[in-house]
Amino acid sequence: MDKLDFMNGQIKGLLNFANAVIKAHPAPEKLRHHFETLARAQPNSPEGLSLSEAYVDGMHDIDRKIAVALEHAIATAQR
Repeated sequence: MDKLDFMNGQIKGLLNFANAVIKAHPAPEKLRHHFETLARAQPNSPEGLSLSEAYVDGMHDIDRKIAVALEHAIATAQR
């Protein structure tokens, strides 16, 4: 359980960093374009392991959260 809590903490820390980068980026539309290109790519297997459905679902969940943050940054920049 400690390992899952640790990984959840790591994910939250990375999301906080991603949100800070998104809010500070001078061209959020360009950032969104690059992110969408990467998010559409097929997921890579971690360390040569097969991908589980939970892994792919988790990756898509984070991608959606980052996409929402990008949309908010773009809306704010356009005001």
